[in-house]
Amino acid sequence: MYHVIMTIFLYIGIFFFGITLMRLGIKGLTFNHLEKITPNLSPINGLLLGLFMTMILQSSSASIALLITFLATIKVSLPFAISFLIGANIGTTFTAQLFVWNEIHLMFLFLVTGFLMILISHHRILLIGLIIFGLGVIFSALNGFESLVHMIPTERIQYIVGSDYNTPFALSVFGMIFTMIIQSSTVATGMLMSFSHEGTIPLIQVYYVLLGANIGTCFTVYLVSLRQPYEARITAYAHIWMNVLGAIIAFPLLVGQPLVEIAQWLSNIPEQQVVWIAVSYNILVGIIFFVFMKPFIKILTVIHRQRAN
Repeated sequence: MYHVIMTIFLYIGIFFFGITLMRLGIKGLTFNHLEKITPNLSPINGLLLGLFMTMILQSSSASIALLITFLATIKVSLPFAISFLIGANIGTTFTAQLFVWNEIHLMFLFLVTGFLMILISHHRILLIGLIIFGLGVIFSALNGFESLVHMIPTERIQYIVGSDYNTPFALSVFGMIFTMIIQSSTVATGMLMSFSHEGTIPLIQVYYVLLGANIGTCFTVYLVSLRQPYEARITAYAHIWMNVLGAIIAFPLLVGQPLVEIAQWLSNIPEQQVVWIAVSYNILVGIIFFVFMKPFIKILTVIHRQRAN
């Protein structure tokens, strides 16, 4: 078991390395253009910008942290910031979709092509090579996660799945703590997809772990907001409340079971079903907070009132 745990952390490290390479390449190609963007700070534009930035940075935590640091220098409206959070939560599912496209031949193609492009001294080709090679590294980590399933005895997995302690609440708490430790809900999702590929974990249990993972990812954003101006801190609080209240709303089985059934109806592939669960959950929660944004902001500003200097 010790060997399995150490291997898990090794693949997590490889996964983060691939994400970092992709982030460096994309940032190098687009950063100068992003600096020139001066969007109309409306809620719709906030939603689109959050979606776009998260797809580029391959991390909702990174894009929201960027929003927090941006808020430290320029004030934007709370509706814009909250809409950005909604878009970021939906955008992070794009990374999960990469897991479905993972294929051994693509992995080798990206690794070899990306490596050769990195050796070329031309700046733009090097950056594109970083993106391609990073994607190959991510695919190699995901293949590693899938191989871990065969390292764990089937009877042990069945015991864990059938355990009396394996309640929806316990699964959500596990997802939250695990994500807080590894600082990435994307990695948690990737591991769940690896296990779901073999059908070892029921989809409804994956659903509850994902609810907890969404809460766990708030920890990074909260750390970034510490000692920042009020506008930045209240955005981090909004992110926490949105994920906590969203999990509470979606926690009852009468909500979770239909989302799982929709995912199963949309695809027969276990990994794609996990993606559809994440997409449908984030869209559902996003719609709720978009519709009830005004009362949510009013409650938020009352709870987290700005202190006088």
